[in-house]
Amino acid sequence: MKSTIIVGAGGFGREVLQYLKDIHGHDPVRGFLDDHATTVEPASLDKEILGRISDWEPQPDEEFVLAVGNPEARLELGRKLAQRGARFRSVIHPLAWVASSAELGDGCIVAPFATVGANATLADHVVLTFYASVAHDARVGEASALSPHSVANGGSQLGLATFLGTAAIVNPLKRVGDHSKVAAGSVVYRDVPPGMLASGNPARPRPLLRSGPA
Repeated sequence: MKSTIIVGAGGFGREVLQYLKDIHGHDPVRGFLDDHATTVEPASLDKEILGRISDWEPQPDEEFVLAVGNPEARLELGRKLAQRGARFRSVIHPLAWVASSAELGDGCIVAPFATVGANATLADHVVLTFYASVAHDARVGEASALSPHSVANGGSQLGLATFLGTAAIVNPLKRVGDHSKVAAGSVVYRDVPPGMLASGNPARPRPLLRSGPA
């Protein structure tokens, strides 16, 4: 049986640890990897920090979960670890609903009360937080993240490393381009080009100033 290692020891990492405990009925996690381990309070983890992400050499008996919320950082870390031979597992909480016809890539995280509709597709490392929804036939690109109560409606498409803020809505058949963000509470009625921040109702895009992964 493979040992599970959580990549990221912040608040999201602690949430993922709890999801895994809920799934298995016990603690199946070997420990955390984090490049900023000195800023993490060990008592809050109840788990060993095994080392730095950048230094870790994945072994055949290990599987990884990326508990990093920033889509750009998730994308970069997932690809770098995969190049070093890492294998990733998806984490689907028992209180989530995922249609049997949906397709999920490796390393996805689906939180309690999130939903994935019929024939929806999630690429690798997609995150759905509490009450996030991906409706029927929608497609979500690699490393994208949907915040609580955000919705990608039927047939919509989210590109690579996109981000939906809390309660953001993408209307049916609309597209959000690669590396774009939709601000909290915003509603997308028209396609959002790549590299944009869309905000308001209706959402209006403007160029997104990207500082790179944190």
